[in-house]
Amino acid sequence: MKMIIRADDIGFSEVCNIGSFVTFDRGLSTSADVMLDCPGTEDALRRLRDYPWISVGWHTHMWGSPVLGASAVPSLAEHGGEFDGRFRADLHRAEDISYEEALRELSAQLERCHDILGRFPDTGSTPFGNGIWGKAMLAVQKERGIPTGFARRLASDERPAQRILAGRARGEEWAFLYNENGMPGREPDAKWADRKIVVLDGSLPYMDLLTDSISDIENNYDPVLYYTEDRAGILNMPDDVTVEQSWHPGYLDYFVYRLGERMNRPRARQFTVARCQDVAALCDRRLFDWIREHRIELVNFRDALYGTHEYQEHLRAIGSELCLL
Repeated sequence: MKMIIRADDIGFSEVCNIGSFVTFDRGLSTSADVMLDCPGTEDALRRLRDYPWISVGWHTHMWGSPVLGASAVPSLAEHGGEFDGRFRADLHRAEDISYEEALRELSAQLERCHDILGRFPDTGSTPFGNGIWGKAMLAVQKERGIPTGFARRLASDERPAQRILAGRARGEEWAFLYNENGMPGREPDAKWADRKIVVLDGSLPYMDLLTDSISDIENNYDPVLYYTEDRAGILNMPDDVTVEQSWHPGYLDYFVYRLGERMNRPRARQFTVARCQDVAALCDRRLFDWIREHRIELVNFRDALYGTHEYQEHLRAIGSELCLL
């Protein structure tokens, strides 16, 4: 069994990056998904040059501002108000944006990555839906040969015990919420199907964040239990599968806590305050012990796609107990 532990929202802010990089230095993150439009983007890309064992993905929330500036891509940005000059919150579904502006802005973000990191992201993003923004996103990635569509996403009813766990944690209303709003199933592109990469995403990993009480998060949210209680059925996966799960490790500053996500999705505040707990969880001794006990091979995305052993070679170089080479 191989496993990718992905750290999302890298580059959110320089302060947030501090926590993220703790999980690269002392924890178990094997991959970094970087937002290329945020206040901490350049800091993250410069620092990642010193972490060749970490694969880099493109994280396309668009919580920041256009690299080209709002005046150069006016259909993509907010104009006036608290978020003047920032990306529109409805980019992924908007039908009144300019395709040409989207192409130019997304290309500029990727070129920014190439200029600082020295290469384009190792993996791209598969947009949901078939809107203008999504078409532009796929086009710029295809032009640069950035892999997308390489993973199978499990549908809700394929996740073992999800209904029982959600119901036990929050009552039947939460189980229903998960089933209705969990990520849809998705098959990989034929080019990547033999890599057998499975995304373990959706609401199940974060079910303890589905609460209106911040104190509940402080008392109940423990990402380590997602693994040690095998809530996603990872240990039942075939040996030749690579499973991947994302977390959001990082520390908080004013931008992250109050401005970044603009609180434009349900329970965004709960996901924000949990970032520090994700840092702690990904460095937790219990998680190290669980991975070692079950002889799980930690890999990055380049390893999973191309058959390399970069992350395991890194573990060997530092004398890690988790090295299986």
